Amino acid sequence: MMLDLVIPFYNPKQGWEQKFVRKFTRLIDEHFGGNRNLIHVIVVNDGSRQRFSETEMAYLRAHIPHVEIICYPDNRGKGHALRTGVAAARTSYCIYSDNDFPFGLDIISTMYQALQEGVDIVTGRRTRGNYFSHLPLKRKIVSKGLAFVNRFLLRLPVSDTQAGIKGFNQLGKTLFLQTTTDRFLFDMEFILLAGRITDIRIREIDVNIVAGTEMTNFSRKIMQQEFRNLIRILLKKKNGKQSRKDII
Repeated sequence: MMLDLVIPFYNPKQGWEQKFVRKFTRLIDEHFGGNRNLIHVIVVNDGSRQRFSETEMAYLRAHIPHVEIICYPDNRGKGHALRTGVAAARTSYCIYSDNDFPFGLDIISTMYQALQEGVDIVTGRRTRGNYFSHLPLKRKIVSKGLAFVNRFLLRLPVSDTQAGIKGFNQLGKTLFLQTTTDRFLFDMEFILLAGRITDIRIREIDVNIVAGTEMTNFSRKIMQQEFRNLIRILLKKKNGKQSRKDII
């Protein structure tokens, strides 16, 4: 195996396991030479209450040679789910994505190539593509607001922290596992931690939303939770710089 692929799930739709296997098969056949032994797939069930029974899990195990399924009873949020999955990674490189692969499949191989070239962290950049034109109004306002925070308040090393796909090597993995945000702003916290490393290598790759991707809105509860997380992340801004030798 040469790559860990971490995918979180929460209450997926009917038939999700078959759709996921089809996409995994396309990913391998079209971008990894048809070798199903190259990717260690880590599926994290973030406390789903439905459609994540032994039947669905058995289907995954029957069709994906190196799949690891991690389940826990309570919904903890995407950040917690991804930390749980990343902690189980076995190889030198790890990529995580949403389970519907909203930015397509070729971005996985593109990110893997960047990691092989020596990049520590590779992240999607949505600001130059079609992403914002597909967003519901409330979510668009939030995303634009976070972009302002990234650029002018946190002065982060990337223009877009919240794309749901990132890859990293062992240095990036160590930093990712230091995040504590359980829900959506874990991405911002991760890049904030990375930005303190003076000699870290970060690359942004432009991404576009693929046809058929569903873009849901944020609930008021999620908005309130993430506002509290944002304040907590902003309070971490003043922590000092480090070098990569301090981390690995």
